[in-house]
Amino acid sequence: MQKNIKEIIPGSGLGAIKFGMTRDEVIKIAGKPDDVENLPGFEEEISDTLESWHYDEYEFSLVFDADYEWRLVSIAVSDPYFTYNGVSIVGMDKQDVMDMLEKNNIEISGMEDVSDEENPNLELVESDEEGLMIWFENDEAIEIQILPDVEEDGETLIWPA
Repeated sequence: MQKNIKEIIPGSGLGAIKFGMTRDEVIKIAGKPDDVENLPGFEEEISDTLESWHYDEYEFSLVFDADYEWRLVSIAVSDPYFTYNGVSIVGMDKQDVMDMLEKNNIEISGMEDVSDEENPNLELVESDEEGLMIWFENDEAIEIQILPDVEEDGETLIWPA
């Protein structure tokens, strides 16, 4: 993995990969993805307006949105290689993650049990202020997702400088 793709920066991106980048710009940094798929939209039907790129070897995914001119709008990581404030969160115990978030003054806006038949012990912790979501399975962090900052209108995305 390139050292310039390591640090999770809420509102900004994943190291050199920044929110608002085009697909071509991302390819120059991360290379071609191992898999590309269209994702469900808000109506839960598969849409051709959301495209998810998966990088299997490094366990991260990038989502591009046609509504934003196919720019990068979401990043998810599930490998302890990636760090947040220098800490590898994936694999950490839930209480340790919660303590770290509190220490960094990150306000939790929601905690939700998102369990289903396939994932019976799945929980989501969110910080709307940070655009940060952390999934826990059996009280262990398994994935971190970040989103770009949003204007006060709640819809306009703010691309990092």
